[in-house]
Amino acid sequence: MAEKVLTVRDALLIQWLDEAHAKESELITSLTAHIKSTEKMSYKKRLRKHLTETRDHRRKVAARIKKLGGSANLTPTPDPIGAVAGKAVAAVKGQVGAARAALTPQPETHLRNAQEELREEQVEIVLYTRIETLAEQVGDDETAKLARAIRRDEERMAKFLEAELVRLVKEFARAEIPRDQRVTARRSTRRRRTPARTASRATSAA
Repeated sequence: MAEKVLTVRDALLIQWLDEAHAKESELITSLTAHIKSTEKMSYKKRLRKHLTETRDHRRKVAARIKKLGGSANLTPTPDPIGAVAGKAVAAVKGQVGAARAALTPQPETHLRNAQEELREEQVEIVLYTRIETLAEQVGDDETAKLARAIRRDEERMAKFLEAELVRLVKEFARAEIPRDQRVTARRSTRRRRTPARTASRATSAA
């Protein structure tokens, strides 16, 4: 059976999908390591859910690549060595992260992990926005739909991590900074409201 000759359109879509597939594989490694080092149950639960989503994303992207005539992680890319290196780096980062977590207080471990996870989510959002837009431009509705759905999952996770990061910084401050060197919640609230009250008084005076 003759090998399918790829169009320029499909070859480019496969290349970009393959980049996303490689990133999903990296994240499976790092998320697995982060879950092991996380003791905060609400945070661990959300990471586990996203690990399941990430595995599903990788499977669906691989299936789409195959349908377009490619093979996940085997298609030519501008930097095939870089793709392999990326997986190796992810594995090493997971090992280093686990070792660091054993020596680092939990609040700091959670904080550093969340920071890394948020950065990776932002990278994925860019990747899938790029794929979605290209697919729309070339009339590939199926790829566009897939990229859009995955992007929305990544955006939801990024939104969770943004909120979690704030909570984790507060926990870190409580754990690491003496009470008399921290602003109490009441004083913090009063400070945030001061500009609004000042503006209100200025309006009344006018």
